[in-house]
Amino acid sequence: MNGYQIETDQTNWNMTSGDFTMPHEVKVTRPGTDARGDHAKGNTKLGTATLIGSVIVHDNGNAPEAKEAGSDYQGPSTITCNELTIDSKDKSYDAHGNVRFVQGNRVGTADRGVLNQLKHTLHLEGNVVLAEGDSTMKAAVVDYNLQTRDVIASGAPMIIREPIPQGSPGPPPSPKPTKKPKK
Repeated sequence: MNGYQIETDQTNWNMTSGDFTMPHEVKVTRPGTDARGDHAKGNTKLGTATLIGSVIVHDNGNAPEAKEAGSDYQGPSTITCNELTIDSKDKSYDAHGNVRFVQGNRVGTADRGVLNQLKHTLHLEGNVVLAEGDSTMKAAVVDYNLQTRDVIASGAPMIIREPIPQGSPGPPPSPKPTKKPKK
């Protein structure tokens, strides 16, 4: 896997096909990124590895892709999930099961998420919830640009909640009913 270092205590690898399995804890590192899983499988010729079980990925903000994102880069992030396929050629992460993406005060959860570091995009699908501070959005599918912070959300029902800012005047009070004079 070009540009990656994989650490584990046992590997079963077919050098002809490139297929491998790692039955115990696996740690994957590359400049700016580290990941771990309970075990893994993959193919060195294809440059792919799938981490399985209690997966955690940290981007510390120093990956080459972060520098290419320019000044709009939103900073370090963490992904947790049940299973994650890393594509070293594409610089993408395809996460499945209990996906949680955290970057600053932004949190996204879904059944599946695909983070593409070259395109600076995050695709979330299935029971998606995005939160930033007290604002939330629920949808079936969300595509999020990590540089521009543009969001395209779809799926019914889509629900957006914005809190009422503290200290802002609320709606004017309803007028009190007046009593009719007695005759």
